[in-house]
This record gives sequence, C-alpha cells and structure tokens, in this order.
Amino acid sequence: MSENPDFVPPPAKDPRPRPQYGELAPEGWTWQPPQGEVGVEPAPAPIVGAGAGGPPRANQPIIPAAPSEPHKQYQRGQPSWPAKRTAPRWDRPLTIGLLAFGLLATLYGAFSLGALPDAMQLIYTQQGLGTYTPTANIGPLTTVGAVTVVFVWLATTAVSIGLLLRHRRAFYVPIIGGAVSTVVLFSFMLAAMLGDQTLINFLSQQ
Repeated sequence: MSENPDFVPPPAKDPRPRPQYGELAPEGWTWQPPQGEVGVEPAPAPIVGAGAGGPPRANQPIIPAAPSEPHKQYQRGQPSWPAKRTAPRWDRPLTIGLLAFGLLATLYGAFSLGALPDAMQLIYTQQGLGTYTPTANIGPLTTVGAVTVVFVWLATTAVSIGLLLRHRRAFYVPIIGGAVSTVVLFSFMLAAMLGDQTLINFLSQQ
C-alpha cells in the first residue's frame, strides 16, 4: 500500500482532564498581563443593608448596623453620657425662701434664749413667786443653745447650696433643718426651766 502524502496523523491524546468550559492552553504557554495594568483584581465593595443579596463572602468585612434608638443622639468620636439630673424650676426659689425664713426663725430663737431670764421673771410675777434669781448655769446654757441653733442654720444652708449647685432637689433640707432647730431650741429652754428649783416646786404642787 502506498503512503498518502496528504495524510495527517491524529493528535496525541492529552493526559490532562478535559475542562468544563473552553479548551486547555497549549503546554508551555503562560499568560502575562499587559504593561501598565495591575494584575490584582480590586475587592468588591461590601454591601450592607436590606439590599444585600445572600450571606457575606469569605473575605468580605461585615459592618454592623447602627443602633436604632430614636430617643438618643450619638456623635462620632464622643461617648454617650447619661443626661444630667436637673431639679424643677420651683425648687430653687422655694429653697431660698425657706432658708431666709429659717434665718429669721434662728435669730428669733437665739434672742429668745438670751432673754430667757426675763421670761422666767414674767412667769414668777404672774404666779406670785417673787423675784427670779438666775442660777449659775443659766448663762452658759442659753449661750450654748443660741450657738447651736445658729450652727444648725449654717449647716442647713451649706448643704442646700451644695445641692443647688449640682442641680438637685434641695427644698427638703431647710425643712429638716428647721425641725432640728426647733427641737434644739425647746430642749435648751426646757433644761433651763427644769434647773430652777422654785419653779419645779410650784409645778409639783399644781
């Protein structure tokens, strides 16, 4: 049988597996990107929100959604602090008025303790007990009582002003101070009266 000059032998079988799409490149061929172009494909921009289709990719960063709190306002770069407590508008004038009234009551109480010997003489005269003679401890007792009443008012004023400067309720402080001052005033008056033996004998006979 004579050889056919136009006969082309079939290509050798490629041992590589057949690809699903397209054809394999010839052996030894390598692809090089054109000059001036970057060979790294930029990463796609992350999609956040309701329009995101499907779960995030493997290397795709996840950006959490901002908290939806309509009653709070957030600012970038600043921490959210709780709102400062403020006292009602009527608290300041009421507190100042109570302190002023307490000052007048304190001065009246201090002068009342100083005038206690005159009040005792008036009781002696009304009950026919003769002339009142102050005991040795009546002077120091009334002095300490007057100083204590004034100190209570000063302490009440200091606490009230401190609360007002911090914008907190302070009207109750003068009320408590007034109650303490009243108890102190009557305690010293009662101690001075109980220290008089003539008055004690008169009251025991009634």
